Amino acid sequence: MWLPIYVIHQFAPEATTDYVSSTFSFKMTSSPKSSNPWGNGPRPTKEQIQRWENETSAKCLEYVKEHAERGNPTSVINCIDEFTATNRMMNIGDVKGAVIDEEIRKKKPTVMAELGAYTGYSAVRFASLQREVAGQDSHYHSFEYSPVFADRVREMVDFAGLTDQVTVYAGAFSEQYEVLRGKTVDLYFIDHEKTVYLSDLKLILGSGTLASGSVLAADNVVRPGAPDYLEFIENSPQFSAVRHTVNCGHDRQLLPDLSIATFLG
Repeated sequence: MWLPIYVIHQFAPEATTDYVSSTFSFKMTSSPKSSNPWGNGPRPTKEQIQRWENETSAKCLEYVKEHAERGNPTSVINCIDEFTATNRMMNIGDVKGAVIDEEIRKKKPTVMAELGAYTGYSAVRFASLQREVAGQDSHYHSFEYSPVFADRVREMVDFAGLTDQVTVYAGAFSEQYEVLRGKTVDLYFIDHEKTVYLSDLKLILGSGTLASGSVLAADNVVRPGAPDYLEFIENSPQFSAVRHTVNCGHDRQLLPDLSIATFLG
């Protein structure tokens, strides 16, 4: 299959985002290989990862409560960015976040939904911008698999003063998505378990929540990767999809890791 190759027009270490172009094409038989996020050591066990994620999430929430200004979403986001600068934590971050910010500014989404919330960074960041550009009648739906993390997201959202803007649902998206039926979701942000990206995308397609022009932004499509999702969305006549090459993770590796797809109907 022929896919666009993304050529970086501008890159500087201090740049907040790296814009890309699809002016060339090449034949690609597989998605780019992801690097090992665990370095040269052995991969942690699933239990070790879950314990680390739980502890880090709790510490992040406490850090925000101690250092951020209550009721100020910008202060909360800046505080989480400060925390992640010295603590490894799953997070969309400021670089990729800026790309999605731009999509929100362009789309002015009345309804947004995210799949995967973890600490609440994306919910606070994107919901506050959504309210700014789309008004008080807009709403943000946050789906988080873990009940523990969902409770912390609610705390983070409440601290940021966005309780009326954001609704948090605990449990698998496949068991919760029916709450969106009857709504048109202008922008989906997908950043949860990579192995269910495609199956959840198919649920979205069958839910009737997409309209022509609806946007799906999916993170980590290369690292750790969602190759079946990419194969589907980049070859479907229902979507126009591009990938943004951005700095990824603490090693700042440049990867085409953020997919932005527009539903064509």
